[in-house]
Amino acid sequence: MKEQILEVKSLIDKMLIIKEDFIPFEVTHKISNLLISSNDKEMLEFHYSLLKIKDDAVLYYEIRTTFEERPKEIIEPFLLDKLKTEQDISLKGDIIQLLGGIGSFEILPYVKSNIKSEIRDIRYRCIIVLGWIGTKEDLPILNERLINESDDELRGYAATAMRSLWSDNKLSKEDILPYLYSALVNENSEETLSSIIITIQDLLKRKFGLQERIDEGIITGDVFKAKEKVIQKLGLK
Repeated sequence: MKEQILEVKSLIDKMLIIKEDFIPFEVTHKISNLLISSNDKEMLEFHYSLLKIKDDAVLYYEIRTTFEERPKEIIEPFLLDKLKTEQDISLKGDIIQLLGGIGSFEILPYVKSNIKSEIRDIRYRCIIVLGWIGTKEDLPILNERLINESDDELRGYAATAMRSLWSDNKLSKEDILPYLYSALVNENSEETLSSIIITIQDLLKRKFGLQERIDEGIITGDVFKAKEKVIQKLGLK
């Protein structure tokens, strides 16, 4: 196993030194296979430590995704223990997101109590995870963030987190739409409005002028014209 760890270190060091715009699939695939070849404590600790490497986005996401592929019964207690002691804010955010990604309901109390954290990255991770594993009972929490969150982008994520709950059939569009309509009328941020309107479009299966390219994370169209159209067509005030 030490040989595997050394090989992963060597491959990563080469990638970071070369700093190529594109990391070959065979390299990331080999790194992933080496990492998940063992679930013992030493390999888990090593794999976890690699989450600190954020110089290369492709490499970072591969490392994080591979960690999530480990058996839930192995990584859930490991990550919950790390959550208690981790001081690195970025790593703590990764822990929250990984636990949400594997569907760990053990993270829900932490998410709910830290969704108003002073740290933006923690608020962001808590919002998206609540959208993944929350329930209808958590809708008021997301609505509070949709209304009171100070960051324009995160208010938008609160709207799309509601969409996640709907897409997982945890609640109906009728449960969500009143919150979205109220937020839409009072919202002036283009970034937030785009997420609210896209969510409304998906729930109603109607177009109001915006297009979402999910793979690229891009929303196109005139947001303020779309807002006016939603208000007019749906008779909102």
